[in-house]
Amino acid sequence: MRLRQTPFYTRGVDAQALSALEFDLVLGRLAEATATPYGEERARALEPATDVDEVSRRQALTTEAVALLDHAAEPPLHGIPEIREAVEHAGRGGTLAPRALAQVADAVEGGLRARGALDGQELAPELRDAAEAIEPQLAPLAAELRRCIEEDGSGLRDTASPRLRQLRGELRAGHRRVEEALQRLARSSALQQHLQETFVSERAGRPVLAVKASSRSSVPGIVHDASASGQTLFVEPFDVVELNNRHSEAAAAEREEAERIMRELSTAVAAQSDVLARLVDAVGALDLAIACGALSRGWRGVVVRSSENVRLSEVRHPLLDPATAVPIDLELDGLRALVISGPNTGGKTVALKTLGLAVLLHQSGLRVPAFDAELPIFDSVLVEIGDQQSIAMSLSSFSAHVRNLIAILALATARSLVLIDEPASGTDPVEGAALAQALLERLAQQARLTVATTHYPELKEWASAADTAANAATAIDPETHEPLYRLALGRAGTSHALQTAERLGLDASVVSRARDAIEPARARIATLLEEAEAAERAAAEERAAAREERKAAEDLARQASAREAELDAEVQRIRASADAERQRAVAEVANELAAARAELAAVRDEIRAARRAKRDEPARDRRLGSAADHAARAEHELRRLDEPLPVTAALDVGDPVEARDLGIRGTIVAIDDGEAEVAGATGQRVRIALSRLTPSAARHEEAPPAVTIRATAATHASDSVDVRGRNAQEAREAVRSLVDDAAVAGLPDVRVIHGRGTGVLKNAVREELRRHPLVDGIESESADGATVARLSG
Repeated sequence: MRLRQTPFYTRGVDAQALSALEFDLVLGRLAEATATPYGEERARALEPATDVDEVSRRQALTTEAVALLDHAAEPPLHGIPEIREAVEHAGRGGTLAPRALAQVADAVEGGLRARGALDGQELAPELRDAAEAIEPQLAPLAAELRRCIEEDGSGLRDTASPRLRQLRGELRAGHRRVEEALQRLARSSALQQHLQETFVSERAGRPVLAVKASSRSSVPGIVHDASASGQTLFVEPFDVVELNNRHSEAAAAEREEAERIMRELSTAVAAQSDVLARLVDAVGALDLAIACGALSRGWRGVVVRSSENVRLSEVRHPLLDPATAVPIDLELDGLRALVISGPNTGGKTVALKTLGLAVLLHQSGLRVPAFDAELPIFDSVLVEIGDQQSIAMSLSSFSAHVRNLIAILALATARSLVLIDEPASGTDPVEGAALAQALLERLAQQARLTVATTHYPELKEWASAADTAANAATAIDPETHEPLYRLALGRAGTSHALQTAERLGLDASVVSRARDAIEPARARIATLLEEAEAAERAAAEERAAAREERKAAEDLARQASAREAELDAEVQRIRASADAERQRAVAEVANELAAARAELAAVRDEIRAARRAKRDEPARDRRLGSAADHAARAEHELRRLDEPLPVTAALDVGDPVEARDLGIRGTIVAIDDGEAEVAGATGQRVRIALSRLTPSAARHEEAPPAVTIRATAATHASDSVDVRGRNAQEAREAVRSLVDDAAVAGLPDVRVIHGRGTGVLKNAVREELRRHPLVDGIESESADGATVARLSG
């Protein structure tokens, strides 16, 4: 079955209009963004659609493609080759060469990879549905082709069939036998003197010896060739003719087997021609959609809202450098005609083309490079731009221009966009202005929107007076007289012809005489327009300054809001940390309470037993009282920990503080980099992390410190502990106690002996050391049987 692409566009714009608006250059960029020959072909043939549903479908595909590109989830399409001609040849009964068969396998595998990448993809349901046309039933065909064909398509693999493997084995063996026989002959003393060379050559596909012409009779055999000089004959000796014959028979059989295999593979390809056609269409559609997404994303295109309004905010010409292109605004609600005027090279024609291209891009499925966009769906774009002079048709520029205007009037409908550059120019100004005005009046009634550029004052006056028409002006810099390429709606522009001529070097006296020749009323109008341009520029500068100030204020507000959020997050973190610490303390006290209660119950059981035996009642009463006291203290601590944490200010120098877990109480005398220096009641000082300190009760009540810091502490503190034989929890407690005592005593490091064993004890010790706030670092010692911890200063 013949492969062909299904139609994917509706013709609504003629070729002349597309060329005048440079749409072909856009399609060239689109083609460069494709990855397959199918996508490139579709890109170069793409034309705008005129059906609303088709435009919506194309835009939806582009939106999905942009989403995939944003998430780096686009289907892999590179490397899928062109196979249509090969499949058509196979469909007509032809046999495909190994390279063509390998390309079919490449295309099938590439298409299945693309489908696999889109399976279950929620970002692109339409593209996923399109990829479902690539049918998994092609996988066995690709696998069979890969099994039989070399990866590079250079030929068939030996494994293509058992018969082919056998024949190729025989060929290799026969070739070796022939070469060995010839080499034996070449080395024999009887023949060496008759040979020009001793190596084996090949002629007509058969191994031969290079024999001197004068020794022809000395080497019996078949002459297959002679050298250009005639001094050498290439002879196949009779001794190897039979070997060569058998080798040739094997080679013929191998060729027949290879041709049979390729015929079978080609028949398998032909049987799947319809499925392959759907694969080609699906790959082309996917490739075009991804290319549209990539191009739209590259020029920061915006999704266009379809409506009856024409609104383009900060729209840019897609072919201009975005760094230098000046965006324009077009808000033409309710207008049927727009007249753009201003100086030459001021951007009038660029504005015309920008609007036309925006419409073509939207209706072709591409996004428009703008900040915001709203457009109708036009049934045609009718364009008259450029010099249409034709020598072949004996037409002047004006005649060709009028012929095009006649065609536009015949084709324009209530849904048409008409773009005309300088209507009725190139003839008498008075008659040309009257013709241009009559033409625009007619098109304003007939077409959806007509946009024209002009220098005719009469056309500007008409646009100012008509209810459904408006003026728009381009301008030049008043100081440099360079074009600004900006478009201002609502006023007419001045041509600045005299200023431009003067800037280009025309004699000043000629320019002055021209100014004197202008009618006073018309000169006054030009002056007023220039004053209006200057006022508008000043207002625009003030608006820009106001926008900058507002932006700066918004930035400051955002920074303040962000800082507030950071502070709030820090407060929440501190609260969460405090809550976690309190929960840990509550758990510890609860464990102690449970142990005390268990102890109390055991003592009570003993007392009951003792009373029954009437023995040792006083001693048990004392134990009962002690256990009851322990339980009461634990319950008191548990209730105290359940109370909410007090909100306190940050600690500062002079504050009384304590570290209950270390038995430290004193006054802060210095704070440096998160650490505090605490002076005890006897004048001794110790450095400790600020986070471990809490305000001392001495801040609220005068009471003697429960623990004082004494210099003798260093003489009693140990710098090592051996935890071998203990369980993990006991080892942790021993490590905490060792570090706390050593830190109070001012020791620089401690050593924990845990042995190697199974590693459980070692891991518990090191985890506790890493967690301890007074430990700066740890290192292994004694072949990993001990750990040394460096304590903070």
